[in-house]
Amino acid sequence: MNRIFISYRSSDGKKDADRLCADLSRLYGADQVFFDKQDLRGGHSWRSAIMAALGTQPVVLLLVTPELLGMAHPEGGRRIDRDDDPIRGEVLTAQANGATIVPLLTEGMVMPATADIPPPLRFLKESHALKLRTEDWADDLDKIVADLATHGIHPLVSRDPVRPEKRSWVQRMQRGFMWIGGIFVGLVVIGLLAPDDEEEVPPSPPPYVAATPEPVPRSGQSALDVSGIWWSIAEDNRRLRVQFTVNNGAIQLQTDAFPVSWYPEWQAYAQGVRGQGLTVNEVRYVGQGVLTDVMGVPRIEIPYQAVTGDGRGPLDTGSVVLNASADGRELTGQLWSNGEQAESPLRLVRSP
Repeated sequence: MNRIFISYRSSDGKKDADRLCADLSRLYGADQVFFDKQDLRGGHSWRSAIMAALGTQPVVLLLVTPELLGMAHPEGGRRIDRDDDPIRGEVLTAQANGATIVPLLTEGMVMPATADIPPPLRFLKESHALKLRTEDWADDLDKIVADLATHGIHPLVSRDPVRPEKRSWVQRMQRGFMWIGGIFVGLVVIGLLAPDDEEEVPPSPPPYVAATPEPVPRSGQSALDVSGIWWSIAEDNRRLRVQFTVNNGAIQLQTDAFPVSWYPEWQAYAQGVRGQGLTVNEVRYVGQGVLTDVMGVPRIEIPYQAVTGDGRGPLDTGSVVLNASADGRELTGQLWSNGEQAESPLRLVRSP
């Protein structure tokens, strides 16, 4: 079942997100629209709700507001540049799950420049952006509904109820349906809308479009070649085998299955879902991301899914960020869990 997922920066996008959710819920039914305010209720885990939504490969409507990229982090720098940013994690998770992401440009916003977008999120520049302006809400909503239809998501009811029965004079002028002053209105409409009509609309990207980084230079099996088998070394010296497969700048991650008893958080998760009739004994991580070259040293960024040993899931999603040591013998970084909303350190070596 297709779903619509609304993603926004709460500091300045909540008002538009609330209004958009109300309109789309009337059109498609509340059960088709995932919105944190109405879907994350007491007694329901954040992880279960988000996984249920992402498992349907939704169309993600990402509200582009000033603070989406501009919000500062208390420790300095931009929040969007940090791996623990919820919006960053949400977008990367959506991409990893095959979701279609549609940026919505709110009042006064244009699509950010490539240099302003973190490299892992630059695939958004290739997305077909739509407008969601306060003054032109009804018309912009029509275009969003039409775009959703191209993704197989159709309203349950006519779009007419979304509009007020009694339109204001400005709305009727924009529609060009007034008889009195019709010629004047037509000229105004043509004058205002012609630039938009002349803009070329880029085609919608396939679900898995990603930024294309410069591939890490490779000559045989050099010290800086990260492909192959690695071993994750936990603080208690527990070892987990990890395999990386590299192909033209793209990198795939796959780990061996490990028992849930290895980690308290997974043990607690398994106990929690057992009451729902689900049995989880083993977990493994899989994902696909990008391998970039930072001054000759590999950097790995991979959105991942945690699945059961036999491939059921996802049980959780998140991201892995690793940087290679100068000699290429060690990878260090963090694993971010969307379910736990926390990160943990990672250290991988070639030989256990």
